[in-house]
Amino acid sequence: MAPRKVTVFGGTGFLGHRVVQRLLERNFSVRVAVQHPERIAALFPALHLDAIQADVNDDRSVAIAVAGADGVVNAVSLYAESGSQTFHSVHVEAATRVARLAREAGVGRFVHVSGIGADAGSASPYIRSRGKGEKVVREAFPATMLIRPSIMFGRGDAFLIPIARMLRRLPVFPLFGRGQTQLQPAYSRTLPTRSPG
Repeated sequence: MAPRKVTVFGGTGFLGHRVVQRLLERNFSVRVAVQHPERIAALFPALHLDAIQADVNDDRSVAIAVAGADGVVNAVSLYAESGSQTFHSVHVEAATRVARLAREAGVGRFVHVSGIGADAGSASPYIRSRGKGEKVVREAFPATMLIRPSIMFGRGDAFLIPIARMLRRLPVFPLFGRGQTQLQPAYSRTLPTRSPG
């Protein structure tokens, strides 16, 4: 029996490449749909992966990426807006596109990575876009499995490592939320890359 195929959008990101690793460990056939497929070889040097160029803002490339997949994981995220890449365009519009086209392609399982505290009524543009994204993704693919991770840290993270660098360089360090902000970051371990089986 052929292994089940899962398409992972954002498979070169901090979380996405860990999702790819776990799927390979469990003998899934993995298609990594990313804007820059050339990055796949650097992340997974010992593995042959089905890497496909896909832009979550483009219906055609998303439709090609989800064709024939049994499952789809959307791990695409944006932490800082730049030009046309806004929280709304990535977390709402693009997420809806991926979910809708996955449903239209007959994909059986859809996993959408959102964020802890996602709330469509939040004053924070980031948290608000996450909440709106969850709502429209569920409308596009009703059986969506939502994942709401906390801030993650580990090798190559964009949270703890930059803070540690700033602490080494700055004579003082500002505390977010007047020092009252509470976080419970989740540790994300990188598995050694090896061939499945």
